[in-house]
Amino acid sequence: MKKIKLLALRLFYSFPLQLLFLHLRSNFLLLLLWIILLLTLSGNFGGSMGFNYLFLDPEYLGKVNFAGFYLIGVAFGVFLISWNTTTYILLSYRFPFLATLHRPYAKYSINNFFLPLFFATYYITRMISFQWYNEFATAESITAYVLGFIAGSSTILIMGMIYFYFTNKDLSAIGRNHQLRISEIITSIVVKNKNKQRLAAEEDPYKNAVRVELFLNEWLQPRLVRSVRHYNFQMLEKVFKQNHANALIIQSLSIVALILMSALVEYEYCRIPAAASAMILMSIIATGIGALTYWLQEWRTVAIIVMLAVTNKLMGLGWFYYENKVFGLNYETTPVPYTYAHIETLVSDEKYQHDVRQTEQILRNWRGKFKQQPPLVIICASGGGLRASLWGFQVLREADKLLEGNLLKHTVLMTGASGGMLGTSYYRELYHQKMLGKDVNLLNPNHLDNVAKDLANPLTFTLVVNDLFIPWVDRTINGYTYKQDRGYIFEQQLIENSQGLLGRDLKYYQKPEADGLIPMMFLTPVILNDGRFLVMSPQKVSYMMRPPFALESGEHFAEIDAIDFGAMFAEQNPYNTRFASALRMSATYPYVLPNAHLPTSPTVEMIDAGFRDNYGTSNATRFLSVFRDWISRNTRQVIIIEIRGSEKITEVPQGQPKSLGNYFSVFNSMMNVDNIQDYHHDSYISFLKSKMGNNKVHIVRFIYSHTLIEGRASLSLHLTKREKNDVLNAIYLPQNQKSLEYLKQLMQPRIAKTNNNPVDSLPISPQDSLE
Repeated sequence: MKKIKLLALRLFYSFPLQLLFLHLRSNFLLLLLWIILLLTLSGNFGGSMGFNYLFLDPEYLGKVNFAGFYLIGVAFGVFLISWNTTTYILLSYRFPFLATLHRPYAKYSINNFFLPLFFATYYITRMISFQWYNEFATAESITAYVLGFIAGSSTILIMGMIYFYFTNKDLSAIGRNHQLRISEIITSIVVKNKNKQRLAAEEDPYKNAVRVELFLNEWLQPRLVRSVRHYNFQMLEKVFKQNHANALIIQSLSIVALILMSALVEYEYCRIPAAASAMILMSIIATGIGALTYWLQEWRTVAIIVMLAVTNKLMGLGWFYYENKVFGLNYETTPVPYTYAHIETLVSDEKYQHDVRQTEQILRNWRGKFKQQPPLVIICASGGGLRASLWGFQVLREADKLLEGNLLKHTVLMTGASGGMLGTSYYRELYHQKMLGKDVNLLNPNHLDNVAKDLANPLTFTLVVNDLFIPWVDRTINGYTYKQDRGYIFEQQLIENSQGLLGRDLKYYQKPEADGLIPMMFLTPVILNDGRFLVMSPQKVSYMMRPPFALESGEHFAEIDAIDFGAMFAEQNPYNTRFASALRMSATYPYVLPNAHLPTSPTVEMIDAGFRDNYGTSNATRFLSVFRDWISRNTRQVIIIEIRGSEKITEVPQGQPKSLGNYFSVFNSMMNVDNIQDYHHDSYISFLKSKMGNNKVHIVRFIYSHTLIEGRASLSLHLTKREKNDVLNAIYLPQNQKSLEYLKQLMQPRIAKTNNNPVDSLPISPQDSLE
């Protein structure tokens, strides 16, 4: 019985267990990093955004393979070394027996295994389950993935062990060599005497030591801890100081290496999986937390608040602050005054009428392609990350196939928000190339692969190695020089994914749009400062700046709620703007992409178009209202195709039990943007029908709903293989098949006789047929 009690006591006071207790008690901020990683893997943190899929299904060079998991393993190894190094610096003084052991840091790292081992086990288990049940990966593939993660982790850990083996000293080495080494110089400058301040109390230099009776050696063999009170304390302290100096060296060199890597983000092989970048970010945070804790101890929280206040003040003075720019726009001229008086000059009656006449000429050029009055189509594509991009492309592809390649021939305008515009703009450019005589097959499945390619990897990597620090790499675009940031690399990846087709400038599209060869496209990011649209188009569109009936009564009773980009920045070479920049501005989800700043005084920032109109309906109805007379005379009917990433009508949510969280329920209603926008859009369409005739305007909706997975595909810039298949498969849902049939009926001229007068006989919409 005594032996059992003794064994239990030694297990309780074992080094691994006491380290775990110390982490739980004293290092909550560092412990929080593991908690965030675990919550991310489980889907409880960022699940709707697909954060967990970045770890469970990492894409590298367009594929999920051994290399991707190897790189995640490498990043995990970097995080693990950073974690061990930081906690070693902070906690080693509580375990003075370490200084008497051979290779103290190695033994500390081995005994600090509970959290890393739990995470690695949970990650591998989750990954195997996900790949087997969700992605239907083969046993051979899953084995390769697991080996990749283990191999990557082992590579970094072995490199770290080699470094510390040749640089860290133990008590015997310190005792033999009293020469002043580089590490001791660094120690005297950087590390100073922090351990001495914490340990060397006059009455008892070991009073802060934690009781430990058992530890594991490098071969995972248990060893008893001997008393170290007979050692000269200053000699033990020297060992820790020398080890800490080496740790600081490797941490500093790692951060410098990360900053230098920002020059390599243009190379495809350097765009590591987003999950790997996230772990590297955790490493940087761990190092920062360790430094603050080591130096400031109890004053850490106060110091952080003071640092934030000082940084905020310095940023206000122009320090530590970088403004993302619109690539291709000239920022070297005098900024444009962003005042209401100046904005009013952009929408004078003369300019309004001039732009209306110019667009009517575009409509006449489009009308000239048809012998009889054609149906006029407007396409509205909702936002929603890569999911919306793939869904928008798939709908256009299937609808165009059904109409024998005539969909975009009948389309006058394409608009919408965020991800939806990425897919539709790529389809439009493919169509454009075909109209120019290029050998383009719009039904080629490779185009679907291009649309669905990962956009998260370069974005996350650039954030970690570049945007966390002040951007320092210059890039020349369309004749002007800008700083490289994640906005730039997002555009580069988008251009590469589209085989270079989205790398044009706005001016490139002026003539084909004006000739009616391709549909016009309005990209409408929102100005953060006042909520106005910025209408980005290669055409002059001042008629989009004010509600359509505001000028017809002779009274300017309506607020100017949009800005014509070309007119506003006429002196800044606006049509030199890269088209990918306009797409990126329209898809600027907060923090994911940087807000673009425009050359105005005062400076204004841009955010995602979806914050004001996620479906493009308000832009479509405004355009139709302005040109309703011409459209009524020259077209048979108007068809608005809505490509939606969510249901139009949803069930009313059930009431929730009373809880403290319910007091914040008002924020839930504020965030229910989609429903609020739908209510407004229904009013716009109803008003348009009242002006043009109920039988003149038809709405055809294609709605993405999940088919192969539980819940919709994630709102992310990365899609798993099963998510991609789920999005593509949604076109075969009964409601979308009915919409395809309804669209086909609308596009076909059907003549019936009523009172001996030929009139259009209109089909019944899917929505009407369900009633």
